[in-house]
Amino acid sequence: MNTSTWPPLPPQANRSLAVVAWVALIAALGLLAWAMADVLVLAFAGILWAVFLRGLSNALGKLTGVSERWCLALVFLLLGCFLILVGWFLGAEIISQMDELIPRLAKAWGQIQDQVRQYEWGRILIANTSFKALAKDREWLARITGGAFSTTLGAVAGLLVVFFIGLYAAAAPRTYLDGLLRLVPPRGRRRAAEVLAALGATLHWWLIGTFIKMAAVGFATTVGLLLLGMPLALALGIIAFLCEFVPYVGPILAAIPALLVALAVGPAEMASVAALYLGIHMVEGYVISPLIDQRSVKLPPALAITAQLLLGFSTLGLLGIFIATPLTAVGMVLVKMLYVEDRLGEPTDAAEEVQLARPGEEKADTQGPGGP
Repeated sequence: MNTSTWPPLPPQANRSLAVVAWVALIAALGLLAWAMADVLVLAFAGILWAVFLRGLSNALGKLTGVSERWCLALVFLLLGCFLILVGWFLGAEIISQMDELIPRLAKAWGQIQDQVRQYEWGRILIANTSFKALAKDREWLARITGGAFSTTLGAVAGLLVVFFIGLYAAAAPRTYLDGLLRLVPPRGRRRAAEVLAALGATLHWWLIGTFIKMAAVGFATTVGLLLLGMPLALALGIIAFLCEFVPYVGPILAAIPALLVALAVGPAEMASVAALYLGIHMVEGYVISPLIDQRSVKLPPALAITAQLLLGFSTLGLLGIFIATPLTAVGMVLVKMLYVEDRLGEPTDAAEEVQLARPGEEKADTQGPGGP
């Protein structure tokens, strides 16, 4: 059949077809991203690890003047020596306190149940909640054990994937950056390079600011618990250090085991520990964070918490909570530069992120492979 005699479509129909095509493409990409969410999250975690390694190696290169490859090797050597020293001097104590933490928490939970049983509603609640029947169900126990085993194997495999992605990306970043830029039309490579430089600077300074906060909170928590004479101060300080990686939600989760351990000692000690954690996080929120945020990434609290909830309650689970904040920071930079600036034509503060890029790299990046 000769289609050359068909009348041309009106402009409105062409626009409608274009809109339908774009919607279908976005929906397909969304479904693909959802199906590959675990892989994408591991890749993003690997990028964070690569940014961390590159930040350390670049700082070491500025101090020593050694080449990038040797700086990266020295970074791994220094990190290995640090872990060996920590394990040598504190490893036994950390393992001992972590082993003792679970019985302490169980004891505190038992005391809470005893307190609840003093009230009528508490006795009704405990009477209607039975775990003995579940404990007798061998199939249930087998499912729990098998799930824990598979979860552990999955976590180890995920850590290995993240480690090697970060290692290869940190060893040869130009290879991957040039590959991404070649996917962009030549006229847009300069802008794409600026966006990539801003994203790298954002993640770099977010990691620096987050690590400073983690170290300050972990150190203050450990020293404060030691001064209060609380048991397991080192283990609880490590938990506070790790949970600080997740802002807003993490400090609350870190305070729960500390309050339970303190409750096992006495109500007065529990009140002292609650005051200690509240004071530490007030100082962190009103003194440390504002100073760090002058150079680091400023995220609206509501936006960060919403991202944590969305990723945490999705199929990503705990890993989604951990990467929610840096992913939100990346999303903010993309919206500012690609939509507000490029699409709406309005200026933003995203240009500051480009200026935070390391000297010498920005000029090279903005050229892109194959010219401007």
